[in-house]
Amino acid sequence: MNQAGRLLRYASAWLHFGELRKLSLDTCTLEQLVDALFGYADGFFEPIQVKEEILEALRAVHALQPRYIVEIGTCCGGALLLWSRVAHPEAVIVSIDLPGGEFGGGHSALRVPLIRRLGLPKQRIHLIRGDSHQPATLEKTRQFLGEHPADFLFIDADHTEKGVRADYAMYGPLVRKGGIIGFHDIGIQNPEYGVRKLWAEISAGREHRAILGKPLSYGIGLLYC
Repeated sequence: MNQAGRLLRYASAWLHFGELRKLSLDTCTLEQLVDALFGYADGFFEPIQVKEEILEALRAVHALQPRYIVEIGTCCGGALLLWSRVAHPEAVIVSIDLPGGEFGGGHSALRVPLIRRLGLPKQRIHLIRGDSHQPATLEKTRQFLGEHPADFLFIDADHTEKGVRADYAMYGPLVRKGGIIGFHDIGIQNPEYGVRKLWAEISAGREHRAILGKPLSYGIGLLYC
């Protein structure tokens, strides 16, 4: 998309933003919410997800009603909006993203004012633009959680084996017993992706759920803590 096209899409996203913010499970079904998001402003907030997979994951997270969420990998912001709608209406959501990151690319500074407003009226969204592997980023995350354990952690950033292992090792301990850790792309077998290998190791012998769409499958793994 050329620069003019990107600017027009950005203007459209702002113009109708109030309509998007009003979407909630009080006004529509989960399926309608996902469809609306994927089609909004020519896919401005569209998450890099398979609809079938993200719907199943959202149902599981909705049952948890998380009050404290950590998301590693904001990208366009669409997944953040979806987590917010299945979370507690006063949830705290911390989302980490690396500008220029190899997997997803990171959200631009122009998106930040919009992404900050994606939550429900009484929710608090904290955006950290930085490397999730840095101790300072982990410390900021802890500060935003206010010493509360996370109910739900979603890891969807650096997909190399080294990167996803680091995110799991650093942020996994933040999740309380009874919470959920989600991993995106457990079904992708490309050699540069290490999520599948880590998932096979940590899910063995533990309560988990693998969500794999058909015929297209990126895969979402839910690990129950």
